[in-house]
Amino acid sequence: MARRERVLARDQLCTRHIPAMNSIRATVEERDSRPARMIPGTGVALDARLVATALAVFAGYYLGAKIGFALTFQPHPVSVLWPPNSIMTAALLLTPLRMWWVILLAALPAHWIVQLESDVPPAMVLCWFISNSCEALIGAGLARYLTGGPLRLTSLRDVSAFCLSVAFAGPFFSSFLDAAFVQWNEWGHGTYWELWRLRFISNVLAALTIAPLIVTWATTRIARLHYVEAGLVFVGLAVASFAVLYRLGPGGDSALLYLPLPFLLWAAVRLGSWGASTAVAIVALLAIWSAAHGHGPFSTGSSEQNALSIQMFLIVMSLPLMFLAALIEERAKAETELREREARISLATESANLALWVYEPERDVAWMSEKGQAIYGFEPQEPVTRESFLRSVHPDERDSVAAAFDRALERRETFEIEHRIIRRGGETGWVIMRGRCLFDGDKAVELIGVTIDVTQQKQADLQLQAHRQEMAHLSRLAVMGEIAVSLAHELTQPLTGIVSNADAGRRIIERRSIDRGELRELLADISADGRRAGDIVHGIRRMVKKGETIRKPVNLNELVTNVVHLVNPEASLHSCELKTLLEPNLPMIEGDPVELQQVLLNLVVNAFDAVRDLPAQSRKVVIATKGNGADAIEVSIRDFGAGVSKETQDRLFEQFYTTKAGGLGMGLAIARSIVQSHGGTIIGENVETGGARFQVTLPL
Repeated sequence: MARRERVLARDQLCTRHIPAMNSIRATVEERDSRPARMIPGTGVALDARLVATALAVFAGYYLGAKIGFALTFQPHPVSVLWPPNSIMTAALLLTPLRMWWVILLAALPAHWIVQLESDVPPAMVLCWFISNSCEALIGAGLARYLTGGPLRLTSLRDVSAFCLSVAFAGPFFSSFLDAAFVQWNEWGHGTYWELWRLRFISNVLAALTIAPLIVTWATTRIARLHYVEAGLVFVGLAVASFAVLYRLGPGGDSALLYLPLPFLLWAAVRLGSWGASTAVAIVALLAIWSAAHGHGPFSTGSSEQNALSIQMFLIVMSLPLMFLAALIEERAKAETELREREARISLATESANLALWVYEPERDVAWMSEKGQAIYGFEPQEPVTRESFLRSVHPDERDSVAAAFDRALERRETFEIEHRIIRRGGETGWVIMRGRCLFDGDKAVELIGVTIDVTQQKQADLQLQAHRQEMAHLSRLAVMGEIAVSLAHELTQPLTGIVSNADAGRRIIERRSIDRGELRELLADISADGRRAGDIVHGIRRMVKKGETIRKPVNLNELVTNVVHLVNPEASLHSCELKTLLEPNLPMIEGDPVELQQVLLNLVVNAFDAVRDLPAQSRKVVIATKGNGADAIEVSIRDFGAGVSKETQDRLFEQFYTTKAGGLGMGLAIARSIVQSHGGTIIGENVETGGARFQVTLPL
């Protein structure tokens, strides 16, 4: 349908302005859109394909019966090879279940005509059709059941199911009915079991000769080059078989019977199931035809003995050829699927920037894909060993990579490790290795895995980290700028005390009598004021200093205390009460104290802004810490202002969003980035009793 739509679309472009062509196209579309006529109660469409199938079955059954009569050794009562049953079975195997009644109905007139031409009584004609149909239905039905679908004879499973159901079960059970009908109609000679044996062997040979020929030719797409090869094989087989099965007399060397064997093997190995089935059919027809005319090695005994000899010879020959052809075809299919799978995997790994590798510890040799050789800097023909591989790893990480390999080999576990590599040009790269060990019993066979080149991603992460640190630094400068006035005021007090005490000391020295105790007190005051000013300056310097992120154990209560000391001047300047509720004996957390201090400082300054317009007695900010289960602690900053509007609450941590007249909108965004980089969370919410609370949760 898709092809038809494409053709119609192309036709529409070409004939858009040609009314006659448009009319023709409309007629075609109307004809194609007509629903197929269905046979009532069957679900089968009455179309040309159904008619062609019925005619093919009729013609095949009729010709098969004629061939069967021609292959009868007179006065032997049963044909050596009776094709009609196998033709019907093959037709059932190739058609859906809903069409089986069509196959049986098409075969009935052919059977009736050919049997009446042989002067068979009508009752016997009907009985034989029943037994023939039973053989076909039993064989095809059981084969469909065992395979779960259509039979292709291209796998050992299909061939095994075929031999069990079509070549054995169908002839076996139907021969009981066949022999009973002959006895009941008194048509034929011999005992019941003699009739059963004759018909069983004849039908088995036909099932192994005719049914595979039809099924394989109907289901196999044959390449053009194979036609030439097949022609040579089949001509050579026919010549060799004619020489052996017709020209070879009864007294000839029996070893010559193997003369067709090379051609039979050639057909099975090179041409597959359809070649093997065709070769078997050629040999079978020549052997039976030659013996029927008194030629060849199977013409020395009575007709019954000759028939049995030919049947056993052909059955024993066809079975291994069928299995051999199926085995080779199944293996070829598996190899093709494997190559396609490897091609898909190769494409996927190249697209994903993956490198495949396999290491054999016993031989100390490794294989790498081209991508892997490019990543680690190996030449295409350069041997890769454990030592040469570890040389490509960064010296600081060689021991950890080697340990990961050893653990995978010892503990039978999957490993993953990220490490640096040194390329041939001296450049540093980053890769992630994932692998697992395959064992044969207790023996480690090989270590397989993939390597992902994450150099560009790592470089991008480093650049992003540098940009984030730069933004954090600018944010700290902005925060410090906001509290610069209060800090200046705070510094004024100790500096003024230092100047005053220094002047007083100078006056004491100018006096004739020096009071050492008074001078000692003055110097102590100067020292205390100096330390106080130094602490303030040190805190400011630590906040505005640029540097790399350094993770170390942090006491959250001490961090809050340092922030309180830093912002106390700002609180005093705005007449804001700053209160702390610190839970004692909190465990240490792992983090960067400067970054965490920046988060708290930003939240506290925002809290001051939230209460700025309140009456002085209502300006209050509370900083609290507490444990949060066994694996986290939290710190919260609460103000008693107007709270956060619903619109603002949805965009609190959005970059460049601010409600301050001169704000940049980066403070909370940077705070969230810092908290997330520490594996924590930050939320902002309104409090029912008034104000807003920002809560930071950090893992232990």
